Amino acid sequence: MGSVIDFGAKGDGISDDTIAIQHAVEKSGGDVLFPRGSYLITKPIRIMLGNTGPHGFRSEGGTARVLMRGAGPAFQIIGTHQKSALPEHISTNLWLKERMPLFQDLEITGDHPEADGISCEGSMQPTFKSLLIRKCRNALHLRIRDRNVIISDCHIFDNSGIGIFMDKINLHQINITGNHISYCKRGGIVVRESEIRNIQIVGNDIEYNFDPLESGSNDILFDCRKGTVREGTISGNTIQAKGSPGGANIRFLGVGKDNPNAVGLLAISGNLIGSQETAIHINAGRSFVISGNSIYSGYHHSLLLEDSEHLVIGSNSIDHNPEYKGNSTDAIVVSGCRNLQFTGNIVQHTRPAEIPVEATMAITDSTNVQISSCQFHQVRKRGILLKNSAMVRVSGCLFTSGKEQADFITSVDVDEKSKKVMLSDNFFAKGNNGNFNLPLHAGQASNNISSD
Repeated sequence: MGSVIDFGAKGDGISDDTIAIQHAVEKSGGDVLFPRGSYLITKPIRIMLGNTGPHGFRSEGGTARVLMRGAGPAFQIIGTHQKSALPEHISTNLWLKERMPLFQDLEITGDHPEADGISCEGSMQPTFKSLLIRKCRNALHLRIRDRNVIISDCHIFDNSGIGIFMDKINLHQINITGNHISYCKRGGIVVRESEIRNIQIVGNDIEYNFDPLESGSNDILFDCRKGTVREGTISGNTIQAKGSPGGANIRFLGVGKDNPNAVGLLAISGNLIGSQETAIHINAGRSFVISGNSIYSGYHHSLLLEDSEHLVIGSNSIDHNPEYKGNSTDAIVVSGCRNLQFTGNIVQHTRPAEIPVEATMAITDSTNVQISSCQFHQVRKRGILLKNSAMVRVSGCLFTSGKEQADFITSVDVDEKSKKVMLSDNFFAKGNNGNFNLPLHAGQASNNISSD
């Protein structure tokens, strides 16, 4: 063990301890201890993993702070691993000198507009545990290539950029578990221009990651317009923010409608999601399961699904608690999608999105859609609106609308361009234009009765 004090660090928050800490990294044998204190640095501490053996950085019971008063990361981890996580791809030298760089029980605070927390590249099994990273630009920056990453039990709080940033990285296996990730203005967890497989985001509190002065804020963003993200889970999290222009709690961006394969094979389950313009936005994605979530207060959309395919959405609660202040639209918008199963959901206290959507659930230019065993309560305008869509079945659903909804038109409204539509075994609420509107050439209706 090498205490940074033994290498000349003062820990008084005034003296520049950069050189002393760098010496501790290079000469201590790898186990670097920060006793209680505040350690001012002005340049990144570089950890060359192949030089001195495995590295660990920790303080005594979380009592030490590293204050970064320069540009760049407070700690820069640089390894040499360029292969996969297959056992035969991991060299003996890596096991001896580079495996599992560990950061634990430290506070890292930025005191420069371009100060970051920790950057990591070329590493195998990097582990970040019980850290507090605040007032930085990007808190944790994973780049180029890493394998088997664990980020757990950390407080990533009040950063000007991104909380956990996966940027132009080739990464397989990352677990992000049990963290508080909040008030990071450019996003909580963000992936850009990367190749990622096996990402688990489980049991975190991810909140208020938005900038009121900028558009397009996201608590979680997978931007795969360049790159791919596949195989993962977003489960058991609380994900909420404040409404901001173009903002989303969870957003996936793929390449385009003709190639929806860049982002997908993802399960989103058991989360609390809300208080943003859009709760979940999927653009050009493939193979999503969205189940068992409580989705509320999506001020423009609860679900915005565009140019995507193979979507399974079931047993979610989509509801705006009337005790919450502010208008909630919570519309479900499906555009240009195919192969969608929407089953067992309860949609209540919602309003239609802005004109021209005008429905609780609006489906446009989509094919192979099945909506079954769902409940739509206190519907405004329309329950379901179909435009230019084909092979759509609405069955076993229940629609209600309160007497106070004077502008309620009908439960299901099908336009002239739609075809092969089936409405069967539903309870329909009667609006100003009846229980439903289905042009004769568009399909058929059977065994439906009024819920009024």
